[in-house]
Amino acid sequence: MNYINSVATDTGCPFLRFDYTYRSMRTTSATPTRDPKEKMRRLARGARGGLVTTESAAELLGLPRAEAALTLRRLGERGWLSRVRRGLYLVLPLESGREGGAVEDPWVLASELFGPCYVGGWTAAEHWGLTEQLFRSTFVVSAARVRRSAGTFLGSEFHVVRCGHERIASVPTIWHGKERVAVSDRERTIADALASPEWVGGVRHLVDILRAYRASDAWDPARLVARVAETGSGAAFKRLGFLAERLLGGEKVLVEEAFPRRTTGNVRLDPGVPTQERLSTRWRLWVNVTLPEEAPSR
Repeated sequence: MNYINSVATDTGCPFLRFDYTYRSMRTTSATPTRDPKEKMRRLARGARGGLVTTESAAELLGLPRAEAALTLRRLGERGWLSRVRRGLYLVLPLESGREGGAVEDPWVLASELFGPCYVGGWTAAEHWGLTEQLFRSTFVVSAARVRRSAGTFLGSEFHVVRCGHERIASVPTIWHGKERVAVSDRERTIADALASPEWVGGVRHLVDILRAYRASDAWDPARLVARVAETGSGAAFKRLGFLAERLLGGEKVLVEEAFPRRTTGNVRLDPGVPTQERLSTRWRLWVNVTLPEEAPSR
């Protein structure tokens, strides 16, 4: 194993590992070919969810990176590839028996566009059956330099938030269709939402997610506490303890673990709501939204 591959493995990030593995395998490249149809066949067979990068094309076609980039551009000009952005192309369906591909999964597209990253927030909550709310965009947590928080690529909408590499390193990959993609597990999804409620659309949606998790066979309070601790957010523990007392029947483990981890200062229960309303001195929270139990009766 060479140095580059070792570094990628140490990060624990599957997308970094995927990228660097191609670099370390360059010595096993395929024999170059001049036949454009053969090039397309190789690209179609090796495409990840219908997508090819300059690095993967170099490996599949047995070409140096610069020549692979030129080849992709020329194939795009001939209408056989569609440019998504610099260095990333979609293999288009080809007529009359030729092989082709298409984007099978926006999660795979997200990993290529915004990697290193993981699918989280409301998208992960939907995946794990924690919410019935439907969101049009795929929520992505990325350590890459992303210029915009929202964008549409190949008809798929994405909402992207930034984070540090260390936050991504511990997120596992799962099979999603034909590819492995990093996605936050149930507990990480909830922990992220406790730190940043807007990741699931606000505290009211977070309440529904917590209740669905509590009622599921996957309920594991100790694991949830561990995931919240990984966020390094005292505000997340304030929200967890408060909601556990008010809406989860005072779950003892959650309350006992959350209370001593409160940080100083008062924060809003829902940062997306500008009002402060009333203060919970016990949890140092401005309770600025009406929770389900507190909804006035008709």
